[in-house]
Amino acid sequence: MKSVSIPRKISRDDLVAGIAALPIGIVAGVTGVGGGEYRAPVLLSLLRNVRWTIAGNLLAGVLVGISTALLRGALSQPFDTLLLAATMMVGSLPGAYGGAVLARRTPSKWLKGLLAAILVTTALRLLLFESPSPGPFSFGLEQAVLGLVVGLGIGLTSGLLGVAGGEYRIPALILIFGLPAIVAGTISSLVSLPQQIVGFLTHRQMGQTTRRTLRLAVIMGLVGVVGVGLGVALLQRTTNVTVTRILAFLMLLAAARIAWEIRSPDVTEDPAMSGASSSRDAEP
Repeated sequence: MKSVSIPRKISRDDLVAGIAALPIGIVAGVTGVGGGEYRAPVLLSLLRNVRWTIAGNLLAGVLVGISTALLRGALSQPFDTLLLAATMMVGSLPGAYGGAVLARRTPSKWLKGLLAAILVTTALRLLLFESPSPGPFSFGLEQAVLGLVVGLGIGLTSGLLGVAGGEYRIPALILIFGLPAIVAGTISSLVSLPQQIVGFLTHRQMGQTTRRTLRLAVIMGLVGVVGVGLGVALLQRTTNVTVTRILAFLMLLAAARIAWEIRSPDVTEDPAMSGASSSRDAEP
């Protein structure tokens, strides 16, 4: 007699991941950021492993980034703006690969501390940052070189920390290239896709993903897509000042949570926790 396969029930962690992903997706739809900084503390608290968190965050970011780029009309932007996006993509790919490799050789507490520090820095930037009046953009040799350099640096951050880097790419597009804030957010969501794909595949190739990592990442990504749709619908009804303050507040909360997590050992660095986590990840 054949055994009947019972579908896996939705776990508490699945529910936590899904509930957290919806508002993060809304923020992504409104601002154009990938939301990786907000997913990171959620995944870190569920997975208890910073490297698995990075890989899962990148996969969820790909799903959210695709929907954000499409719903915000990234492909319908002016040709010069798309050329800049393509240049930044080229620069981001080696950066994303190098960041993923570097993450494997960096102690988990350092990674957590660096992620928390960047969150605090970004929050302060959001509170103190003032956008200049945007002007017409034309693509030339200078913009191409700057695009490669900026893309490389943000790609490195993405691969190292598992984030899309929109919080840094968007102000760079505004301050360095003079793009309007909404256009900068739209282009940022498009540029982030290749680097996140490269970063995730590199982490996966190095064995830094588990079945549970992939499951939670897909849940956060798919629920995040729904949030993106809601966020894009709200985009024309939300002021930049309100969004900026909300983002800064959420980042400070996330930084505090990750800083607290530094006190707890990573599962791969504690034998007892590693064995328990491996048993749970092996479940069907």
